[in-house]
Amino acid sequence: MSGGFWKGTRLVVGRAMAEAWGSRSWRVVTLIMLAIGLAVVIVPRVIGDRETTYTLALVGQPAPPLMAQLQAAAASGDFRIEVTDAADATAAQAMVRDGDADVALVGSGGDATLYVAADGGYVFPTLVSQAVLTQTTTDALAQAGLTAAQVAAVQSLPPPKQVEVGRVDDEGRAGVGFAVGIVIYLALILTGSSIATAVATEKSTRISEVLLAVLRPTQLLVGTVLGVGLLGLAQVAALAVPAALGFLGQDVLNVGSASGDIALGVLWFVVGIALYAFVFAALGTLVEKPTEVGGAIMPANFVLIGSYLLAVTVTVRDPNSWASVAASLFPLSSPLVMPIRWASGLVPAWQLVLALGLAAATAVLLALMASRIYARGLARTGRRLRLRDVLRT
Repeated sequence: MSGGFWKGTRLVVGRAMAEAWGSRSWRVVTLIMLAIGLAVVIVPRVIGDRETTYTLALVGQPAPPLMAQLQAAAASGDFRIEVTDAADATAAQAMVRDGDADVALVGSGGDATLYVAADGGYVFPTLVSQAVLTQTTTDALAQAGLTAAQVAAVQSLPPPKQVEVGRVDDEGRAGVGFAVGIVIYLALILTGSSIATAVATEKSTRISEVLLAVLRPTQLLVGTVLGVGLLGLAQVAALAVPAALGFLGQDVLNVGSASGDIALGVLWFVVGIALYAFVFAALGTLVEKPTEVGGAIMPANFVLIGSYLLAVTVTVRDPNSWASVAASLFPLSSPLVMPIRWASGLVPAWQLVLALGLAAATAVLLALMASRIYARGLARTGRRLRLRDVLRT
């Protein structure tokens, strides 16, 4: 495009950014998104700092090897075991029933009895049961005449190798992809609504008529989209940057993969804005008052909401189902679905390239169609317009 086009467009960009920046609602939404981003980092750390503690009630003195095995398991499992005494089996049952103990152990060896809370989970009871069984087996082997070295050799036999097979390669990375999908959804919804509201405000106040006296409709359209879109990107950064730093700081994540998924999420946000921003701007010209924007942009919001629900229900559960693959390649839903699929680690690279290409081509077609609707919508005032009427003009 010529330098004159971009000179006029830059003026519109500056004006749109100044108008949005001065809006109280923009500042409030930005602060809310910043607070959400900080909460994503702070809340899990506060909750995660609480050490898991299990209480074991004992009747009598347990065998030292049994307690040594339990303490070793606690050290490797990053939890703590508190031991308390119970007078007899009745008292032990009462402690478990009242929540004063997670497990109560009465007796030892083959005569041992475990009292377990009905809703207390199965991890710690299973651990105690296994420790009792191991100690009982050790005593039985010793009574059978095996030496201490032979008993140790039997107990040192390794368990079978376990290989985890899931629907995703890395749960931590999949969590990052899920978070990226949510951020993109919020960003597209909020930025699209802001663009439509800005266009409707300019039309209702007749500012667009003044600007169209010196600018072409495409300059006004592109300038408004870029101006409001850049501030929308700032809101995304307020939410995403703290959350991204928090994710990358967790030891459970592969930093390289996570940072790549976050960078890809930024690219998908740009693609999503290119897809939907001009559509939101065109829909904003159909109304006479900014209060009518919600109804006008409902079709675009419906597509975004449907894509988001599909992503967080079907795709999260099964990234390689036919519905997930189709939605990740369909241009209107790919910005929300493909980041979540890609983070599963099971998506061929050609599908990612194809999805980006289809989305980019669709963005160009939608921008061309939206520019015509935008120009015709701004030129017709006095009543709320219907989309089919504008298209017939």
